[in-house]
Amino acid sequence: MVKTSTTLSPADLRRWVSSLEGAEAAKIMSIACFSLAVYEYMITLDEEIRHFWTGKWNASRVLFLLNRYLPLSIMIFAITCYSIPNPSAQVSAQVDSCSLLSYIAPLYCKPAIQLAFLLNIIAIVVIQGILVIRIWYLFQSNRPAQISIIIGFLISVLLSLVFFYLSLNRLEILSLALLFPKLRNEGCKAARPPNFWHMYLPSLVLHTIMYIMTGIRALRNRRFLTNAPILKRLLRDGGLFYFVVLISVGLTAIGSMLEQYPLINIPSIYSFFLLTTTSVAMSRLMFSIHSLADKLGSNSAWLLNSMELSRVRWRNGAHEGELLVEITTYANGDVENLQRS
Repeated sequence: MVKTSTTLSPADLRRWVSSLEGAEAAKIMSIACFSLAVYEYMITLDEEIRHFWTGKWNASRVLFLLNRYLPLSIMIFAITCYSIPNPSAQVSAQVDSCSLLSYIAPLYCKPAIQLAFLLNIIAIVVIQGILVIRIWYLFQSNRPAQISIIIGFLISVLLSLVFFYLSLNRLEILSLALLFPKLRNEGCKAARPPNFWHMYLPSLVLHTIMYIMTGIRALRNRRFLTNAPILKRLLRDGGLFYFVVLISVGLTAIGSMLEQYPLINIPSIYSFFLLTTTSVAMSRLMFSIHSLADKLGSNSAWLLNSMELSRVRWRNGAHEGELLVEITTYANGDVENLQRS
């Protein structure tokens, strides 16, 4: 029988072992999320090359490429941390001659996990930045709306960083070495940090506000909505993206609040499920708007321009690549009423 170096009550021992099992499940889920991200990358690489590897560099292009490659890098880093051989919570007096990492890892388990989550926040901020640019173009003639969304974005980032510090600063590293010195301990493992769900609350609020603003922009031109494919595309894609955000944040938050179930709360926190799903959804949204721009022979900024959104109505022609633009004429009185609306 393996002896423990620390005496714990049976209840504490069960909770500790459940936390270790949860940490192992988190590593497995991280690998699954990484596999999903790689699969998505491979099947959409041709679209990325077509839409983003050529042309002028701008903020939208930079943010898109960050969204494509930063989450993958974060997950590689996190999985490496979860798989480092023989780390422990404290530095051992003796170094395992077979593994230099057994000496290095104890120093960096906690800061490495904290760094992974800081990068996770940065990646989510990149996704939010793409949506902020989209809202900026949608309200190109409405300066107060543009300023409001920028202020909201900055407040969301600041609050996320504050909640990150308050939660991850009290991160507790789990180690088999403290209980079972004779057992091999593989991978950095951490317990559930307190109030972790607060970290994603500002992001959810910001996404809600941005989707409402997209809906408002469409309703302002509801007279054209029936025959305006651009507005329809924005509402459809925005709605699908918001649904993904809502479900991902909801599952992560609810899972992290289940304090008595480490097999649920630890994987929901450390598997980077939220980052994976929102990153994939954002890539799809960007591909959708750029493919529509290609059909119109224009660029995505033009599609989101306030004036064009309210005027353009088109449909596909009988031949590939053919577009039929519908033009409606108005009397002077109709034009004046339209401008007032």
